[in-house]
Amino acid sequence: MPPGLIPTLSAILLLASDADAKPKAPTLDPLVRVLAATGDTPLQRDVLRGMVEALQGRRRVAEPAGWAAVYDKLAKSPDKEVREKGLVLSVLFDDARAVAGLRASIADPKAEPGWRQFALQTLVDKRPTDLQTVLGRALDDPLLRATALRGLAACEQASTPDLILARYGQLNGAEKADAVATLASRPAFALALLDAIERGGVPRRDLTAFTARQLLAMKNAQVTARLTAVWGAVRNPSKEKAGLLARYRDVATPDSLQKADRAHGRELFAKSCATCHTLFNEGAKIGPDLTGSQRANAEYVLSKLLDPSSAVASDYQVTLLVTKSGRTVTGIIKEETERLLTVQTANEIVRVPKNDVEERTKLKQSMMPEGLLNDRTDADVCDLLAYLAGSSQVPLPKSGGPAVSSPRRSP
Repeated sequence: MPPGLIPTLSAILLLASDADAKPKAPTLDPLVRVLAATGDTPLQRDVLRGMVEALQGRRRVAEPAGWAAVYDKLAKSPDKEVREKGLVLSVLFDDARAVAGLRASIADPKAEPGWRQFALQTLVDKRPTDLQTVLGRALDDPLLRATALRGLAACEQASTPDLILARYGQLNGAEKADAVATLASRPAFALALLDAIERGGVPRRDLTAFTARQLLAMKNAQVTARLTAVWGAVRNPSKEKAGLLARYRDVATPDSLQKADRAHGRELFAKSCATCHTLFNEGAKIGPDLTGSQRANAEYVLSKLLDPSSAVASDYQVTLLVTKSGRTVTGIIKEETERLLTVQTANEIVRVPKNDVEERTKLKQSMMPEGLLNDRTDADVCDLLAYLAGSSQVPLPKSGGPAVSSPRRSP
């Protein structure tokens, strides 16, 4: 292929971004011709990445000319990313063969595990009319359960909460957090969740203060009344936190921190904090990177742990979105384009087309859960503070080291 015909990524995005504005416009055709003409894997990846990125948030786009033959070619590629992105686009183009292939992979327990999970997520993004049925079956497959629990937030059927609550006692901790997040995504689902808490089917502690505030933000009188009756009032914690800060200030003395076990502190950080924060190049990137923060200041760290919503940087303020279908999505806006909002929730990344948004509200609360120190001993607190204050990484404890008290998972 002559060098002048190789498109830049920006040109790919420009061509693809208008693809659904005029469904019959041939804006994708030049990209399909490039894919048809080249066997160069890096170029295929670049073109496919650009197309997929630009078309995020769409559920169907008119199939460009020549795509069927190109998809056959991409499906045989030795490169996993080329195969996956080719499949994503075929599903977006309503290629019946691709959709049937997804369904077959999801149902086949002998298929490659990662591919089955990818296939289910791709079908969730597509939102077929029988999605709830597919996800209901996937709930009984341990490999697919987490994806299914999150995906059910997209289903509007009144029977959706029953599918989740019938299996709640069989879920592990992370799956229960996914289940509660989905059940807190719509007023009708939230009422079912609160009923289950009242009956004892869902432990009251599984509904965090963060999620309770999310339910309040729905501004649904019935949900608010049930929340108050079943879970309790959501109070401003600032006054009681002042007393706790004074107590922990006396516990975390310079001498106590000097004697603390930083290896155990790292283990505590990995279980309670690293799901959102990065330190020493380890951990997630949902919240701020802690490497350059005031982490050596014990009082500052304690104030953040005890009252995380007291001061929240604008980049990490939580936004509540209500879609036209009634779903509530609560999280941090990580990216916003002309057509799409990319939201980091407590348990996943959700992409919401702007034309699906009915209401958008910026909240003052932090995604960081309250009560992170509730189940910790004074020694635990000192170990965690000492680890955070350190200038370098330390090894994790060897087997037989200090026991880790049960962590509180992020909501």
